[in-house]
Order: sequence, then C-alpha cells, then structure tokens
Amino acid sequence: GETNLRGSPSPAPSQPRNMEPAQEPANRSTLGTELFYRFSPSKVYPIIGRLAFTTHESDDVTLQCIEKHPKLYYCSSSVPEMYVPFCADFGPNNVHSILIFCEFLRQKIEHPFLAKRPIIYYTSSDQHHITNSVFALCCYLVIVEGSTPEQAFSRFERIRGLPLLSYRDATWKEPTFKLSILSCLRGLQRAISFELFDPTTFDSDAYLALYERESYDMVKVTPKFVAFATPKREGDQYTSARLPEDH
Repeated sequence: GETNLRGSPSPAPSQPRNMEPAQEPANRSTLGTELFYRFSPSKVYPIIGRLAFTTHESDDVTLQCIEKHPKLYYCSSSVPEMYVPFCADFGPNNVHSILIFCEFLRQKIEHPFLAKRPIIYYTSSDQHHITNSVFALCCYLVIVEGSTPEQAFSRFERIRGLPLLSYRDATWKEPTFKLSILSCLRGLQRAISFELFDPTTFDSDAYLALYERESYDMVKVTPKFVAFATPKREGDQYTSARLPEDH
C-alpha cells in the first residue's frame, strides 16, 4: 500500500480491517434540524458516506494522525496546490485538474482493500489550499456523487469558521468582484446540464493542446465561444508574444 504522506498505508488483502467511525467533530451545535460544527484544525468532518475532510498544520501532524488512527485511511492530492497564479489569484483549478482529482478520489473510495475504512481527505492549513480543496471536493460531489451545487457546498458551509476565501480576478489590484465556490459549482452544473461539458467524454488531450502553449493560450468554452489568456504582440518577463492571429 501507499506509505508516503499523500496516503496512509493500505491493509494487505489478508489483513482486513474493521471499520472505525471517523473522529467525532468537536463543538457540534444544532439550528433547527441542521447540524453545524465549529472548525478546529485536525478535527475530522463528515462529507458523504465514508468520505471526510480535515486540515493538518504540518506533516508531523499527519504522521501522528495516521499512527493514532490506524483504521482510518488518510489521503491527499497535489491538485489543489497546483494552481499557477497570474497575479494575486489562487484558483480555481481548471477542469482538467478537477477530473484528475475526481478520479483520484473515486479510486480511493472504490478500492476493495479500503472498502471498510473511512477515507479522510486532508489538506494543509493554508487558506488557498483549503479553499481549493473544498472546491475540488465539491466538484467530486457534483460530478461523481450527483449532488446539486447547494448540497455539495452545504457539507462545508456547516463547518463554522472554516477559512474559505472567495476567488478573484487575475490582477494585483483589490478585487471588485468576489466569486464564491458555490457560484463556480453552479457554473459547472449548468455546463453539464447544457451538455457543454461531459465528464465521461471530456478530451483532455484536446484541452491541453490549447492550454498555455508558447505562442497561444486559450480555452474552448462553448462551440461558438473561445477565451484567450493574455494575447499580446510583444513578450514580457512572463511569456513570449501571443499574437491574436496565432490564436
């Protein structure tokens, strides 16, 4: 099984493990029939089924949790940390990365050796990583589990004090419009409902062939709409010239 910090060791086929309930989140409270939690690092928060979420302040904390709770399976992905900013932006991840994340998580949850173990997805305590991780997990709920955007985000909205940020434009200036995770999820769902995006047939090669090339960078948003990223006639310290006609 995996032994690095991205996934706690898996049990051998001849050594099945009994399921252990995820750690009970501290400081629960109720409002009507809805259950809320107060955020605390390293506490485990249920998401759906055997899947749960937590944040760790260091690799040492992760090792301690793995050793303390051997019946839980801790895993993480580099996808939420892979976003390369233009300026002060920090996400969200592109659709290609999100599909990689969804497949990563689906394989963990459906792995026969992990069938009786809670899957605890962890990320660092960095606010950007937490926000991108929550977005990626919500995308998994929408794409794989069939949740609505509202259902998906409600799993994290109930964690009071979870340090989520709004997405912003790719400039160094103070943003005048803040984009919420829920708005991004609604956009994803709308694209799926209008058959502009099909997770089962998405062509990653075609997507990457247009993405962040030397002389062009663009995304086919709809059959009749293409978005250019930083088209310019002269190169600068960041990229070479990207002529509009080359696009």
